[in-house]
Amino acid sequence: MPSLSPDALAILLPLGILFSALLMFGAGLVWARYRDYQNERQDREKLIQTILDQIEPWAGSRSSAWAWYQTYPISALGGQTAQQLAAQGKAYEVIAYIAHIRQGGYA
Repeated sequence: MPSLSPDALAILLPLGILFSALLMFGAGLVWARYRDYQNERQDREKLIQTILDQIEPWAGSRSSAWAWYQTYPISALGGQTAQQLAAQGKAYEVIAYIAHIRQGGYA
């Protein structure tokens, strides 16, 4: 087996260390993106559950609350459904709208 000269080793060793560091850094970035995606998904699901929990007493059942969530256009929020608004990151506006109605406000 041929041996490498000290000059070649002096070049290859730092390159190997750099490559390893970049590989670990890249894997860390991929993991962080995955973790953030999972956290956002869980937060979105919690907000949807909050909306459904608030609507269910009015709707009479969970399936009716789900149907409202998917199909009822909310005039005060631009005529979009709660599902459309939640997909745009506006679930808190839907929750505030429902709270307003619950306090006796107009729809």
